[in-house]
Amino acid sequence: MQDIVTVDEAATFLHKHPDTIRRWIETKKLKARRLSAGGHGIYAILRNDLLELIVSGSLEAKEKPVVHPKVPDNQRTLPL
Repeated sequence: MQDIVTVDEAATFLHKHPDTIRRWIETKKLKARRLSAGGHGIYAILRNDLLELIVSGSLEAKEKPVVHPKVPDNQRTLPL
């Protein structure tokens, strides 16, 4: 039997908000099964599907280019 995690557990594991996990499920970025429970329903996420999302690189942050300010010619920059 495969391990099943909830939206809250997946959010904690990925350091994301639960609403982000739900959005990924609704947009098919993350596989999940909807289970009816008390009229509301919950999502069941297979741990393997969660790990597949991580390995696929879909969580990589889109980096913005760093813009360095122009240093006037009469000033020195300190080495980092």
